[in-house]
Amino acid sequence: MDDGIASLSFELNELYNIRNQVLEGSHLDFIFAAVVFGIFVLISLLIDRGKKDDKVLKRLRDHWGKLPENSHTDFDFRRISVFFREYGKKNARYYIDDTTWNDLEMDKLYALINSTHTSMGDEVLYSLLRTPLYDSISMEERLALIEYWEENPQVRESVQMLLERFGKYRDKGASTLMGDTEHLKLRKGNWFRLLTFLPLLAIPVIFANVGFGMLLLILSIGFNVLYHERAIKEIDSKISIVTSAVAIIALADRIAGLDLKGVPRINTRLNDLLKSLREVARKGSPSLFINKEVIDDPSTLPKMIFLIDIWSYQASVLLLKQKVDEFAQLFEIIGLLDATISLASYRKTLEKWCVPKIEWEHDQGINSINAFNVRHPMVKNCVGNPVLLNKPVLITGSNASGKSTYLKTVAINTLMAHTIGTCLAESWTSVPLFPITSMALRDSILDGESYFIAEIKSLKRIFSAVNPRIKCLCIVDEVLRGTNTIERIAASSRVLESLARQNICLMAATHDQELADILEEIFENMHFEEIVTDSEVSFDYRVKEGRATTRNAIKLLKVMGFDPKIVSDCMDAVAHFEATRHWKRIEEKPELPG
Repeated sequence: MDDGIASLSFELNELYNIRNQVLEGSHLDFIFAAVVFGIFVLISLLIDRGKKDDKVLKRLRDHWGKLPENSHTDFDFRRISVFFREYGKKNARYYIDDTTWNDLEMDKLYALINSTHTSMGDEVLYSLLRTPLYDSISMEERLALIEYWEENPQVRESVQMLLERFGKYRDKGASTLMGDTEHLKLRKGNWFRLLTFLPLLAIPVIFANVGFGMLLLILSIGFNVLYHERAIKEIDSKISIVTSAVAIIALADRIAGLDLKGVPRINTRLNDLLKSLREVARKGSPSLFINKEVIDDPSTLPKMIFLIDIWSYQASVLLLKQKVDEFAQLFEIIGLLDATISLASYRKTLEKWCVPKIEWEHDQGINSINAFNVRHPMVKNCVGNPVLLNKPVLITGSNASGKSTYLKTVAINTLMAHTIGTCLAESWTSVPLFPITSMALRDSILDGESYFIAEIKSLKRIFSAVNPRIKCLCIVDEVLRGTNTIERIAASSRVLESLARQNICLMAATHDQELADILEEIFENMHFEEIVTDSEVSFDYRVKEGRATTRNAIKLLKVMGFDPKIVSDCMDAVAHFEATRHWKRIEEKPELPG
């Protein structure tokens, strides 16, 4: 019997060992299977990420050197101009005012050249176009950065990939940090601190008095949840600003990891700023992305009970307030990298362009502008014209002949020379010039201003802009057109004379041939002309020396099919005025019989 028992015991032990081996094997198999599955998932994710990256890279390469499909109406310029208003404008010695910007339709040029990947790029590109540079070192650095992207496609594409992943409009108002940071309010006082620790203080009370302790715990949790909800509503929009700042710092850290040795100054500045700003990212990154759906997501409850989000916001805001200038510089660098990549791509779209030669150390004898085959960047199939300015220029010619376009061409290329280092010209040499215009004025109904008053104010600001250090390029189109003929000619001639004697490079256009006579001694006359036949009017859009000698207004009446009697009477009236310098009075005629 003992043997039987022993045998049974042995068999049971054997079965137990076999069971353990099976189970042990099962565990190993399970672990192995889990590891294999994990590796498979990881590889799948990497392959999927690789495919997405390949698609992004292909899209970047396809779009490189091509004009973006943008229209100026696609952009919210109120948002895009925030960085310029809050930082760029305040830190620039010179900036383009709203009148000149609108006269030159710079919103359209901005849209034409903007292929940036981030909203930081949007904002910095806008600020860049409104803050021309007037020192050689800064200009050379900007040119070097643009050329770096042209010559180093692999590095450029690596940066573009990071910018593209970040995307546009992810920085929800981060540029507002450059202004007054007082809108980022901090909660002060011991009351806030007490609330944070009140639930923890309730725990030892429970051991002393369960009923009172539980009541205190429930009340403290309930109060903190309500307090959290109220506080979050107050700072909700501010939280998005802080989280955006954290995201931008993280992006800058990734770009710094690429080690942009080809642009050492940018690389050094980027790393120096990150040393100061990484602390902001560490404090704000883990907990600031708040899920407001408390019921659906119970994981947020501990954050609400202990006000973790509020504390994280407090810590980040406190650091940002201390480091707002460093963050502004970092924002500008990231935006500048994005903007200059866009400018490098824009250059690739141009058939003919040049890097302008700015005579920083010029003498008084050099021409203000000496350029050839200059074209307007926003006019298709634009006719190129020379720009040779060594004295004030008065341009005459008929409507639609090209006067205004020529003036804008000169002003825009001057601005491009000092901002993006690119001119649409065969060659461009100039002294440093600051463009200011008075061209496309409109009546201001809301302000109760007439066209003439608006003109006077516009001209007055030109006089105020005269600078002994930087010569102004002053562009005036149809000066003082908003008043009667006699006073217009008298006032226009004296205003132009006064401007011509200032430290400016002056170009003006007019329909008044009288101004060409009056100002002949101090202005160089140039003109555009047209060819009028019996059936059509055509233009060659080429600027010519001397004053205009043709008129087309009355001929156009004929071309457009007006009554020949009207056309004939108009020509007779002009002939009478030129002979007598008096207008012939129109006599009353008897009514025709009915």
